[in-house]
Amino acid sequence: MEWGKLLKPYRLGCPKEECRHNPNRSEFQKDFDRIIFSPAFRRLNGKTQVFPFPETDIIHTRLTHSLEAASVGRSLGTIVGNEINNRDKEVLGFELGSVVCVACLAHDIGNPPLGHSGETAISEFFNSNKGQRIIKDLSSAEKADFERFEGNAMGFHILSYSNPNKTSVTGGHRLTYPTLAAFTKYPRPVLIENKKDGVSEKKPGLFQLDKECFAEIAHELEVNEKEEGGRWYRHPLAFLTEAADDICYGIMDLEDGYKHGMITYAIASELFKEICDAPSGKTDISNIRNIKDEREKVGYLRAKAINSLIHQMATVFLDNESVILQAKFDQQLCKIIESNEVMERIINISVSQIYSHRPVIQVEAAGFQVLPGLLDVFLTALKDIKKESSKKILQLIPAEYKFDYEKEPYEAIMSITAYIAGMTDTFAVNTYRTLQGIQLPNY
Repeated sequence: MEWGKLLKPYRLGCPKEECRHNPNRSEFQKDFDRIIFSPAFRRLNGKTQVFPFPETDIIHTRLTHSLEAASVGRSLGTIVGNEINNRDKEVLGFELGSVVCVACLAHDIGNPPLGHSGETAISEFFNSNKGQRIIKDLSSAEKADFERFEGNAMGFHILSYSNPNKTSVTGGHRLTYPTLAAFTKYPRPVLIENKKDGVSEKKPGLFQLDKECFAEIAHELEVNEKEEGGRWYRHPLAFLTEAADDICYGIMDLEDGYKHGMITYAIASELFKEICDAPSGKTDISNIRNIKDEREKVGYLRAKAINSLIHQMATVFLDNESVILQAKFDQQLCKIIESNEVMERIINISVSQIYSHRPVIQVEAAGFQVLPGLLDVFLTALKDIKKESSKKILQLIPAEYKFDYEKEPYEAIMSITAYIAGMTDTFAVNTYRTLQGIQLPNY
């Protein structure tokens, strides 16, 4: 792969001749604006990251996590880009930074409400007897999209799919090819044979509905298809998108745990200091002696730890750049940096002391009732549309999400699933309570 080709700013759904250089606003900056102003991105503010929404403003939502990941991704991409630009004048550091920034900004846009178990809750429904009745007429590959539902694949679908009920224009959000490729950490469909051990095949990242769209992107950027066919090597910047996410959720979840009183100052500060001490992190924390308040000290060390991890990830990426471009590298950058062992300890502490926190479990447990409940009611109504009860339920669904189940069952099921996956926590719970007769207007 070659950087000059990997960064061609062609835009999905647009003629190539429309992609002209603008000195005031690059194509990738336009991508950023399109995500920021999209309803799907705005709804992330109403989705749980880890902790359920509290009465204070110190805890992260999917939105604040995405904004922080975008900030880290911009720095990471710019550092890498500047180093590459020193020997290859075709690559501009800020361009790489912009692409990674946008990919990070959108990286959670397909995740369903009610915490990290939302994906599993959707999969469980489609594997149940009720779910199997809904998808029984689909092909094996189409069934797998629902039986092994994945938020990353839904994210690509949201960004690239144009709903024919709303527009005749193709290309979804009409983002650039490099942004969509950098977003796609798992460039493979759900159903494949002989899954490989590399990180790029760890999860599915493409629904059957969107596979040809990614094939177009990969062809134009000259990202090679694997010899098995129907799956691809990663765009190099997807490694940086993943790295930025790894930095943010690892570090910020630990800080949130400290703010909630689940992690002591001694543990949080010591872990952050260990990361800052890594030689390749290029981070000086001597100014901590000027800070008196413990919470401020943790905030300072958190910022410095992120800085250290950015430099560590950039160093590892650049050290492996040639094998990445040859598609011979398929590891998480986080696993081979100096601070890998510290990051592993942070994840273990988060799992044992933060993710097991009762309110966190309560939200995720609720997801296993709410999401299957919504899927059951809406999809059953779509399938049994002649019933009066079904007609009444379908009136609650916006018109653009309703497709003819008899004529196009796959698209019809996908549309309702996308509608539910796009809900905020509050809207999902309130809709479920209304449909169950638990909560009614003015009662």
